[in-house]
Amino acid sequence: MDSSHQGLTAFAGTDPRNPGAAPRLPAELAIIVPTFNEARNVPLLVDALRNALGNTRWEVVFVDDNSPDGTADRARALALEDPRVRVIHRYDRRGLASACVEGILATSAPYVAVMDGDMQHDETILLDMLARIRRGDIDLVVGSRYVEGGGMGDWNKRRIAMSEFATMLANRLTKTAIGDPMSGFFMLTRDAFMGSLPGLSSVGFKILLDIAASSPTPLRVAEVPFTFRTRQHGESKLDGLVLWEYLQLLLDKAFGHVVPIRFVSFALVGGSARRGRTPC
Repeated sequence: MDSSHQGLTAFAGTDPRNPGAAPRLPAELAIIVPTFNEARNVPLLVDALRNALGNTRWEVVFVDDNSPDGTADRARALALEDPRVRVIHRYDRRGLASACVEGILATSAPYVAVMDGDMQHDETILLDMLARIRRGDIDLVVGSRYVEGGGMGDWNKRRIAMSEFATMLANRLTKTAIGDPMSGFFMLTRDAFMGSLPGLSSVGFKILLDIAASSPTPLRVAEVPFTFRTRQHGESKLDGLVLWEYLQLLLDKAFGHVVPIRFVSFALVGGSARRGRTPC
């Protein structure tokens, strides 16, 4: 058996850092964290997960898009100390949605959560989300800013209005009623994800919307309130590219099975270029 297979075997059973330890049970919950330039936040998030999840069988999978600030290296250093920390280092591939898909497919956990690596999502509600989804009567738990008890934190009025408008558009495309379809903080069953997988666009930053819109049947949903925190380190990823990729996702879900999204994007970009404008 080659060394790579030996490493996989060790990870599935005993901790290679302590060969005499009892076999470690597989994770029940995997937290998928797509990252780009979050080196300072990674250790903060791991500590927060340790405190929040206690004795739960969990693992965190950081999926890093080759961050120039050394995010992947920082996560690997933590993985050497704690086998619950895993790293997928992507090279020459970018995108939050596709990173989430890779992370989910890389774990065997029956429940998977997605959250940002910037400490703006509240890790303390993960246990509530897990307890709710364990009941077996729902497929998806959304950390929602719009239900009672949730909030937008220090967002300004313009950003809130943009989010509400995007939410209205999103709800027109999905079979699933979600109060906060733009949330980047959610937990779902592996079966629900695998049902949506063949139809995923993996475009842009709104993977929850992609999953809900791609499901062949309406997902059974619960929502847990949380308040969006202020970013501690790094810079926000919200810019014109995010808005453009959101538009691409909406177009793909609305017309992708009739007109290829690349054709629609080319037409829009080409038209804008002829008029001397960029798409966003």
